[in-house]
Amino acid sequence: MEIAPLASEEISQGLHEELSEEALGSLTETITTLEPRLKNELNTIVYSIYEYLNGERENPELANLLRRTLFSSDFIVAVIDTMDGPLLAQIFLENFEEEIAQEFQLPEEAFSHLVADFGELLTDLKPWVKEQIGYAAGPMADYLTGKVENFSVTISLKPLVDGLRGMLLGVFLDFPPDELKGLPPEELEQAFDAFWADFTKERLPTAFQIDETVIGNDAPLQIASFTSEAEASLRQAREYIGYVRLAYILSIVISALLIVGIVLIHRNVKGSTRTLGIVFLVSGLVVLAVALVGKNVGGEQMLQAMLDKPPQLQVWSSRVLVDLLAPLQWFGIGFIAGGIALLVVSFVYKSSRTTD
Repeated sequence: MEIAPLASEEISQGLHEELSEEALGSLTETITTLEPRLKNELNTIVYSIYEYLNGERENPELANLLRRTLFSSDFIVAVIDTMDGPLLAQIFLENFEEEIAQEFQLPEEAFSHLVADFGELLTDLKPWVKEQIGYAAGPMADYLTGKVENFSVTISLKPLVDGLRGMLLGVFLDFPPDELKGLPPEELEQAFDAFWADFTKERLPTAFQIDETVIGNDAPLQIASFTSEAEASLRQAREYIGYVRLAYILSIVISALLIVGIVLIHRNVKGSTRTLGIVFLVSGLVVLAVALVGKNVGGEQMLQAMLDKPPQLQVWSSRVLVDLLAPLQWFGIGFIAGGIALLVVSFVYKSSRTTD
């Protein structure tokens, strides 16, 4: 499935009034860039579960699986790495626009410059952000997956605070309040320092502590409940799959024994193999025809039922139907091959002459 177009369409419908076209385009590019990495992590989860269902692993260990994939520091850092600085700046400043305007008395025309400068700042600070996220991701993942009952990570915000001060000062000097216009830069900076002291004291700490209260005490319980229910379902599915696999193997063995038994009972290899070959060939043709008709007719019906869905989802659903019917198609082909083989045997086999 192409995740990026679907996600972009949903986001554009939900946020088209909140974000500009440029921000939506940047967000779409971020999702597109992240999609291969996300699919790689999901593939790891899928194939690990598949190994468990096939009996190759004794325990699915979903909590550890999440810890190694979607909750890993490498994946979280990759998410941060794909984020666009200007987009984050716009989202952040839209939430704090009133506070900044009120605190620094900036005119409305200053905000376009503020977004651009803040975007550049976040882009420059991305290596520092990735380092801090990587530092905190491990303890957070251990807490979410139940390895530890509590955790605490303190991150110094000094690089961000220093960069934010320099960025706001530059905008303040370019767009001073009306009552301060005409003052020299030194006096404007003094006035800015007064505004900045109040702003940092009330809204901008120099350090940020991440612990279980920030994430939520119920988050590990919810994840544990989800993984427990999922593992119970997987255990039941594994049991049923074991029965199906056993029946599948037994059916092959019994079919082979029946063929041999029919030949030995009739004591006529040519006639028995010819009759069985015709049965196999006709059965295979019928099964193959059912699979092909199902793909074509069912695919058309599915497309008709999903006309109101996104085009990417329509294409994906039709491919799912093809994949679901593929085993039946190969089953028919196998019967046809077996029938042809038996017919060939019936024609090339030379019976030995017997005497009384």
